[in-house]
Amino acid sequence: MTRPRMLILLVVAGHWGVAVAHIFLAANVLASPDNKVSWVAVALISLGHASVSVALWKLGDRIAGLASLFFFLAASGADLYEHFLQASANNVFMVAPGNWTPWFDASVFALLALEILGCLLSIRLLGGKMRSARRHPAAAGEAGTGANKTSGLRNLRVSGILKMHGAKS
Repeated sequence: MTRPRMLILLVVAGHWGVAVAHIFLAANVLASPDNKVSWVAVALISLGHASVSVALWKLGDRIAGLASLFFFLAASGADLYEHFLQASANNVFMVAPGNWTPWFDASVFALLALEILGCLLSIRLLGGKMRSARRHPAAAGEAGTGANKTSGLRNLRVSGILKMHGAKS
Protein backbone atom coordinates (compact mmCIF):
# COMPACT_ATOMS: atom_id res chain seq x y z
CA MET A 1 0.00 0.00 0.00
CA THR A 2 1.32 3.42 -0.93
CA ARG A 3 2.03 6.11 1.61
CA PRO A 4 -0.80 8.48 0.53
CA ARG A 5 -3.32 5.64 0.85
CA MET A 6 -2.03 4.77 4.32
CA LEU A 7 -2.30 8.40 5.41
CA ILE A 8 -5.87 8.64 4.10
CA LEU A 9 -6.75 5.41 5.92
CA LEU A 10 -5.41 6.91 9.14
CA VAL A 11 -7.49 10.06 8.56
CA VAL A 12 -10.60 7.92 7.88
CA ALA A 13 -10.01 5.96 11.11
CA GLY A 14 -9.48 9.17 13.11
CA HIS A 15 -12.54 10.75 11.52
CA TRP A 16 -14.63 7.71 12.47
CA GLY A 17 -13.47 7.90 16.09
CA VAL A 18 -14.17 11.62 16.38
CA ALA A 19 -17.53 11.27 14.58
CA VAL A 20 -18.75 8.55 16.96
CA ALA A 21 -17.53 10.52 19.98
CA HIS A 22 -19.25 13.59 18.52
CA ILE A 23 -22.58 11.77 18.45
CA PHE A 24 -22.24 10.87 22.13
CA LEU A 25 -21.29 14.47 22.92
CA ALA A 26 -24.28 15.75 20.95
CA ALA A 27 -26.55 13.52 23.03
CA ASN A 28 -25.24 15.22 26.17
CA VAL A 29 -25.27 18.79 24.81
CA LEU A 30 -28.53 18.93 22.88
CA ALA A 31 -31.85 18.86 24.62
CA SER A 32 -33.59 15.60 23.83
CA PRO A 33 -36.25 13.61 25.67
CA ASP A 34 -33.99 10.73 26.72
CA ASN A 35 -30.36 11.84 26.01
CA LYS A 36 -29.63 8.53 24.27
CA VAL A 37 -27.50 7.89 21.21
CA SER A 38 -29.14 6.55 18.09
CA TRP A 39 -27.37 3.28 17.32
CA VAL A 40 -28.68 3.47 13.76
CA ALA A 41 -26.66 6.67 13.32
CA VAL A 42 -23.54 4.99 14.74
CA ALA A 43 -24.06 2.01 12.43
CA LEU A 44 -24.51 4.21 9.35
CA ILE A 45 -21.45 6.30 10.18
CA SER A 46 -19.44 3.11 10.69
CA LEU A 47 -20.71 1.67 7.40
CA GLY A 48 -19.69 4.80 5.49
CA HIS A 49 -16.21 4.83 6.98
CA ALA A 50 -15.79 1.09 6.40
CA SER A 51 -16.83 1.49 2.75
CA VAL A 52 -14.24 4.20 2.14
CA SER A 53 -11.61 2.11 3.93
CA VAL A 54 -12.33 -0.90 1.71
CA ALA A 55 -12.19 1.32 -1.38
CA LEU A 56 -8.81 2.67 -0.30
CA TRP A 57 -7.54 -0.82 0.47
CA LYS A 58 -8.71 -2.66 -2.63
CA LEU A 59 -9.33 -0.29 -5.55
CA GLY A 60 -6.98 1.59 -7.86
CA ASP A 61 -5.56 5.02 -7.09
CA ARG A 62 -8.06 6.98 -9.16
CA ILE A 63 -11.20 5.24 -7.90
CA ALA A 64 -9.97 5.17 -4.30
CA GLY A 65 -9.00 8.84 -4.50
CA LEU A 66 -12.38 9.79 -5.95
CA ALA A 67 -14.26 7.72 -3.37
CA SER A 68 -12.38 9.28 -0.46
CA LEU A 69 -12.65 12.77 -1.97
CA PHE A 70 -16.44 12.45 -2.38
CA PHE A 71 -16.72 11.06 1.14
CA PHE A 72 -14.76 13.89 2.74
CA LEU A 73 -16.47 16.57 0.61
CA ALA A 74 -19.90 15.23 1.60
CA ALA A 75 -18.88 15.03 5.26
CA SER A 76 -17.45 18.55 5.29
CA GLY A 77 -20.51 19.93 3.49
CA ALA A 78 -22.82 18.36 6.06
CA ASP A 79 -20.54 19.47 8.89
CA LEU A 80 -20.34 23.07 7.68
CA TYR A 81 -24.07 23.32 7.14
CA GLU A 82 -25.14 21.60 10.34
CA HIS A 83 -22.68 23.20 12.75
CA PHE A 84 -21.95 26.62 11.24
CA LEU A 85 -24.66 27.77 8.82
CA GLN A 86 -27.92 26.27 10.03
CA ALA A 87 -29.74 28.15 12.77
CA SER A 88 -30.35 25.23 15.12
CA ALA A 89 -29.43 23.96 18.55
CA ASN A 90 -26.27 22.19 17.33
CA ASN A 91 -24.76 25.26 15.71
CA VAL A 92 -21.47 25.92 17.54
CA PHE A 93 -22.43 29.57 18.00
CA MET A 94 -25.84 28.71 19.47
CA VAL A 95 -25.16 25.69 21.68
CA ALA A 96 -26.45 26.14 25.19
CA PRO A 97 -23.58 26.55 27.65
CA GLY A 98 -22.85 23.55 29.80
CA ASN A 99 -20.20 21.11 30.95
CA TRP A 100 -20.05 19.30 27.59
CA THR A 101 -20.16 22.36 25.33
CA PRO A 102 -16.37 22.88 24.99
CA TRP A 103 -15.91 19.19 24.12
CA PHE A 104 -18.72 19.41 21.58
CA ASP A 105 -17.17 22.50 19.97
CA ALA A 106 -13.74 20.83 19.92
CA SER A 107 -15.17 17.76 18.22
CA VAL A 108 -16.81 19.93 15.54
CA PHE A 109 -13.52 21.66 14.75
CA ALA A 110 -11.60 18.36 14.87
CA LEU A 111 -14.04 16.84 12.39
CA LEU A 112 -13.68 19.84 10.09
CA ALA A 113 -9.87 19.69 10.27
CA LEU A 114 -9.86 15.95 9.50
CA GLU A 115 -12.24 16.49 6.58
CA ILE A 116 -10.03 19.18 5.08
CA LEU A 117 -6.95 16.98 5.55
CA GLY A 118 -8.81 14.05 3.96
CA CYS A 119 -9.74 16.19 0.94
CA LEU A 120 -6.15 17.38 0.51
CA LEU A 121 -4.73 13.86 0.75
CA SER A 122 -7.37 12.54 -1.65
CA ILE A 123 -6.49 15.22 -4.18
CA ARG A 124 -2.83 14.30 -3.74
CA LEU A 125 -3.68 10.65 -4.37
CA LEU A 126 -5.59 11.62 -7.51
CA GLY A 127 -2.81 13.89 -8.79
CA GLY A 128 0.07 11.52 -8.05
CA LYS A 129 0.07 9.81 -11.43
CA MET A 130 -0.50 12.95 -13.47
CA ARG A 131 2.63 14.68 -12.22
CA SER A 132 4.99 11.99 -13.46
CA ALA A 133 3.16 11.72 -16.80
CA ARG A 134 3.73 15.40 -17.59
CA ARG A 135 7.51 15.11 -17.75
CA HIS A 136 9.11 15.63 -21.12
CA PRO A 137 10.13 12.35 -22.79
CA ALA A 138 13.70 13.60 -23.16
CA ALA A 139 13.99 14.04 -19.39
CA ALA A 140 13.27 10.35 -18.88
CA GLY A 141 15.64 9.30 -21.68
CA GLU A 142 12.76 8.21 -23.90
CA ALA A 143 13.47 10.53 -26.82
CA GLY A 144 14.09 9.08 -30.24
CA THR A 145 17.82 9.84 -29.99
CA GLY A 146 18.87 6.47 -28.65
CA ALA A 147 19.69 7.98 -25.27
CA ASN A 148 19.16 5.91 -22.16
CA LYS A 149 17.83 7.12 -18.82
CA THR A 150 21.24 7.97 -17.37
CA SER A 151 22.63 9.96 -20.29
CA GLY A 152 19.49 11.24 -22.05
CA LEU A 153 19.69 14.89 -21.13
CA ARG A 154 23.48 15.08 -21.32
CA ASN A 155 23.55 13.65 -24.84
CA LEU A 156 20.78 15.97 -25.99
CA ARG A 157 22.54 18.98 -24.49
CA VAL A 158 25.92 18.10 -25.99
CA SER A 159 24.46 17.51 -29.46
CA GLY A 160 22.52 20.77 -29.23
CA ILE A 161 25.64 22.70 -28.23
CA LEU A 162 27.65 21.15 -31.06
CA LYS A 163 24.99 22.04 -33.60
CA MET A 164 24.87 25.60 -32.32
CA HIS A 165 28.59 26.00 -32.98
CA GLY A 166 28.39 24.64 -36.51
CA ALA A 167 29.64 21.09 -35.93
CA LYS A 168 28.17 18.42 -38.13
CA SER A 169 27.03 15.20 -36.63
